Amino acid sequence: MKTKRRTKITVEKHEVYVIRRSRKLGCVLCNECPEPVALVTLDEAVKVSGMSSRAIYRLIEEGRIHFAETADGVGLICPATLLARV
Repeated sequence: MKTKRRTKITVEKHEVYVIRRSRKLGCVLCNECPEPVALVTLDEAVKVSGMSSRAIYRLIEEGRIHFAETADGVGLICPATLLARV
């Protein structure tokens, strides 16, 4: 009697996002992440995640993604926590 052989295939997908911006904003790191992550603006977060700005605001309000505000009042979002929700 023949036994059936099974093969298990695992696929891993890694993505790298490169966001180019003007020097005006500079680089602000997420204070809550264990590794250095550069925060992005809301417009950049919408483009990277494919989510609406309202959906992103909802995640911020629920405390599910990291968020910081600059001294100029510009809201910045942690892309690492945002993409973990997508």
